[in-house]
Amino acid sequence: MLVDALQFVKPSRERFEEWHAARITAVHATVAIWEDSTETLREVGRWQRLLAENADLLGEGRSGDDLRAAERDGRTAIVLGFQNSSPFEDDLDLVGAFHQAGVRIAQLTYNTQNSAGAGCWEGDDAGLSRTYGVNLVREMNQVGMLIDISHCNERTSLEALEASERPVAVTHANPREFVGENVELRFRNKSDTVLKKAAEKGGVVGLSMYPRIAPNGVDCTVEEFCDMIAYTVELIGVDHVGLGSDYYAGQGDEELHWWRQGRWSRKPMVPISGPVEFPEWFAAGRGYAPVLERLRTRGFSAAEVEQISGGNWLRMFDDGFSAAPQN
Repeated sequence: MLVDALQFVKPSRERFEEWHAARITAVHATVAIWEDSTETLREVGRWQRLLAENADLLGEGRSGDDLRAAERDGRTAIVLGFQNSSPFEDDLDLVGAFHQAGVRIAQLTYNTQNSAGAGCWEGDDAGLSRTYGVNLVREMNQVGMLIDISHCNERTSLEALEASERPVAVTHANPREFVGENVELRFRNKSDTVLKKAAEKGGVVGLSMYPRIAPNGVDCTVEEFCDMIAYTVELIGVDHVGLGSDYYAGQGDEELHWWRQGRWSRKPMVPISGPVEFPEWFAAGRGYAPVLERLRTRGFSAAEVEQISGGNWLRMFDDGFSAAPQN
């Protein structure tokens, strides 16, 4: 099984065929960043139409069993998710409503401050909101929507981990201590403290080859990426390491500006260096094969490689996508 825990590609038949060629079992696909509930529901509806129109290549990803069915049928399961909690509009009822519509993962924050907490562009003086943020965590725990802290700042990440009664995901980030400071979006990566706490709570971190956060940036090699996997396994254990590319093929300058500034700024708060090419070896997901092969040659067992490639995400999805037992 091969799971990519975060992509934001422009959906098209070409992308779906690339996933099929790469034998990707499941992709966590972003449907919202700054959008409100109505805008997001339109995007969810578009994905539902795409699933129907491309049923030979795609399937739903609402449960772990959906991923198993996709693997059996040679299709890619689509797990819908948010990179922000903006679609909930500070209304807890919308958490269950979007879960019913098929959304299974949501970040508490994107890069900035919101009602739930603080994003990674903010200072660490602000954390999880003791009112809405804590209640949002509880509601997501209850309905079976996986909490993602990939873009949260340090304090919000740690406080969300403390507040959550269920495992919390880091779908697409890298260990800051390994990658270092010499990458464009270094503040996007996670401290060893956060990664260890996430693992203690049963979570999984999706390591990313996104050049703005990957070791050695645009020049990241397969070997360096595998070095990072080995570091993270040593740090938090093989049960808690997965993959999350943050791949965004097909998106143009307009989308990049939207991600960086939304409607709340006249210009990007963090400079945009323009679209960045992913490493040639990654090649739209086909690079996972050399990564997994390199891990085997480095001494990882077949079972460990299976865990990293998708087994750990499957375990987390099995538990996290269903409603919590009623007290």
